[in-house]
Amino acid sequence: MIHPKLFATPARFIFASIWFLLLLAPGHGTSKHTPWSPAYIQRGDRVQQHYETYLKRLTAYYEGLAIALRKVAPDLLTLLEAPRPTSHGYQVLPAIVSDLTPQESVRSWSMGYSWPWTDRLIDQESVEITRAAADLERAKQANPGQGRAMLEKLARDYRRRRIAQDNIDAHIQYNRFWQATVAADRASYDRETLLHNEVVERLKIVNGLKVLDRVTVGSQAGENASFELAQIAGNLRKREALLAGRISDAINQVRIPRFVITERLADEWIFRVPVYTDIEDRDFVEAVKRSIESIWRLRAGQDSFRVDLNIVYVSSEELYPEGRPANGTPISILRHVARFPASGAILTTGAQTTHVQNNAIVLGPHSVTPRLLAHEFGHILGFRDGYVRGYRNLRGDGFQIMEVISDPADIMAAPLSGMVLRSHFEALLRHAAGLPRSPSEPRLSKNTHRSLNA
Repeated sequence: MIHPKLFATPARFIFASIWFLLLLAPGHGTSKHTPWSPAYIQRGDRVQQHYETYLKRLTAYYEGLAIALRKVAPDLLTLLEAPRPTSHGYQVLPAIVSDLTPQESVRSWSMGYSWPWTDRLIDQESVEITRAAADLERAKQANPGQGRAMLEKLARDYRRRRIAQDNIDAHIQYNRFWQATVAADRASYDRETLLHNEVVERLKIVNGLKVLDRVTVGSQAGENASFELAQIAGNLRKREALLAGRISDAINQVRIPRFVITERLADEWIFRVPVYTDIEDRDFVEAVKRSIESIWRLRAGQDSFRVDLNIVYVSSEELYPEGRPANGTPISILRHVARFPASGAILTTGAQTTHVQNNAIVLGPHSVTPRLLAHEFGHILGFRDGYVRGYRNLRGDGFQIMEVISDPADIMAAPLSGMVLRSHFEALLRHAAGLPRSPSEPRLSKNTHRSLNA
């Protein structure tokens, strides 16, 4: 899932495939396609070439702006940052940035990502670079006072150019990752696409019912018209309830791994999870631990729920006795994850985009938020994505990846702004083996999840 200010693509379905291994092989991002390559790879390589041309233009503009600032306003050089493609590899860590506000991140419609869309983003930014370069030439010809003011504006605007470049780079990595994943298991994603379409249909019905209720309340229509509107509303509510049931059955499935230990202390439920990590930056690991534990914590009435992460550090030398990869080296995620003990979760690096692979959170290079980390940890606990990812076959243009949020309140559906709900902990308790029953144990209800109608 990509946000205009943040790349996050959190999530997982099927990864163990030969195309995925090829995707993560060193040098894939810059390799030339062969005549027998699938369309999504050939189209992606053309977009990559387009991006590299754009990146050269942005770099040339950056260098010209930096030269002008050194002559007229060297104090403004701190506003510039050289453009560069984001690299991924072993021990490459993302920045942990602040969570976004709900207004910035929640949406209730389907979003699509594709190679043609990424091409359009590059075209738009190329136009902006042309305009900025022309403004730079005018600033050079202006008088000193006016020229400095113009250069200051260009320097401050340059930050937007860099954010746009990072976003385009994220789009490219996202498309490479998910289009390969779809190609690896079309049958599963055909089913996911049907579910995606049902979520979209339900959202349209929910919004339509809101409009219909306003029309009915304010209507001066006669008795017959009111009766017809009531019938239409009734039929829509029946359809919405049917879709809601189907979506809930598909999404609300939990498969808790055996290494999650459930413990009851007085009025508190604790879910203890061992986490193996080879990340050398221990401050970063502690920040991840704090982020996840602070979000997977809930007080509901007399009951408390929380997760407790037990971090176990595993050195690179233990994982790679034959010689560890150099920092920044692309690695095979599947083979890398297989080197860890199977008796716990894993926190590691090397992905193109942050995702969960089996029982491992594999970090990519793009920024993450505490809530996104908590979303990925939800997969470790056994929850699937509450946003639904489908696709359209664009033939020669590869695939369009489509995503829609099923419930904006749920962190598993809205990873940038959703919350951990009581229903999550109740689901864990429901599926935990051998839990004692007591009068104070949370009662399970069919109405645990917040409705979109609320």
